Amino acid sequence: MSNLTKRLLTALVGIPFLYFVIKLGGIIFLIFITILAIVAELEFFKLLESKNIQLQKYTILIFTFILVISSNFGYPIFAFALTIILIVFFILELRKKRMDDYIDRIGLSLFSIIYFGWFLSHAILLRNIDNLSEISKYTESVQGQLDIGFVALVFVFACTFLNDTGAYFFGKLFGKRKLISRISPGKTKEGTIAGLILAVITALVVNYLFNYPINYIQAIAFGLLIGVTALFGDLVESSIKRGVGVKDSGGILPGHGGVLDRFDSLIFVFPVSFYFILIYYLVVGVKVF
Repeated sequence: MSNLTKRLLTALVGIPFLYFVIKLGGIIFLIFITILAIVAELEFFKLLESKNIQLQKYTILIFTFILVISSNFGYPIFAFALTIILIVFFILELRKKRMDDYIDRIGLSLFSIIYFGWFLSHAILLRNIDNLSEISKYTESVQGQLDIGFVALVFVFACTFLNDTGAYFFGKLFGKRKLISRISPGKTKEGTIAGLILAVITALVVNYLFNYPINYIQAIAFGLLIGVTALFGDLVESSIKRGVGVKDSGGILPGHGGVLDRFDSLIFVFPVSFYFILIYYLVVGVKVF
């Protein structure tokens, strides 16, 4: 079976499942993002172990789990949890007998907690954005939307995945000029531009089909922002793999590699999208916190 066939079959099963999970929201979506963060983090540990780099895996996983769960209770508790986790982690690392690699251990460990726990948890904040009472009142009374978190996530996932898809296929067919070969040899400038264009087109289509309460200019800006952010998310993950000399982070998703390979773009897109939407509501005069 070709890699293309595997990608298409995975998408055929994965997209309806993902839509269903987003639609349900609540505890189901929380469990989904928690599993996503933990599996991606385990793949990251495996990448580090290929270079004989050992971290306190269980401690990091527990902190990541706590951070993801805390996001379900709103931003203030989420930010409080991160602060406490970071302080406690610094203190725990003082127990080690060797201190010559203290900074390296701290750096990689905190990268893992923030990259997987903090960034990915913004998907939950985005899905639960209706829990912010003033936004909920505004979206219902002014914009006519009863579940803005669902629509926002559909917008984000669709733009990100189609940006990735457009860049991949157009780059394979017509790409000639490498984007940044030292980081991602397969990425081309032609594919990147095609991906960004498709992200914008997707934004306009989703904005129309789901009656997302922003105008077309704002939809174009949001789609372009997602496309650019997704690109940098992909490049960061590619840099990690290049650093350890590995092509894929795993093989759990046929045709795509690991969870980290498939969702790398979204790691940056979730927080950027969440804050973009908050800024949007602040601009129109809604109190967000």
